[in-house]
Amino acid sequence: MLESCIAELEARRAAEPKQSQASRQTLIGPQVAEHMSSEIRSLSQDASLKDAGQAMEKWKLGSLLLTDKQAYVGFITDSDLARAVVARGVDPATGVNVYMRRPVVSIAGDRPIIEAVRMMKDQATRHLAVTQDGSIIGVISVSNILRYYSGVV
Repeated sequence: MLESCIAELEARRAAEPKQSQASRQTLIGPQVAEHMSSEIRSLSQDASLKDAGQAMEKWKLGSLLLTDKQAYVGFITDSDLARAVVARGVDPATGVNVYMRRPVVSIAGDRPIIEAVRMMKDQATRHLAVTQDGSIIGVISVSNILRYYSGVV
């Protein structure tokens, strides 16, 4: 459903009068890195579900990358928290490592946004780590993509 909506919006944008965009953008569309959140918020994989929820509330985020103090090892999302803690009645003191999504699903920053949409659909996720030269440089979410397609900056 999201992919068909995005395809329709892409078609509308393509039909609009062309602005001075680089020809590469016309051919492959906007790149993921141009619309990602570059501020990476993370939490230790040893933190609790409650810690994760409080951090998401504090930073107004829908996901956090989780670390093992050396590398990013997973994601925890607001949906994961709702399903684990609220729906299943899990103790909020439970470690996020029990419910985190692993491995980290990522996309290169130079890939077109439509590829991120397809990857989100295929991986059943709303958040992707964005990489450059093998390092995570940001996160792109459905919210970032919808802001782009709706024209909201």
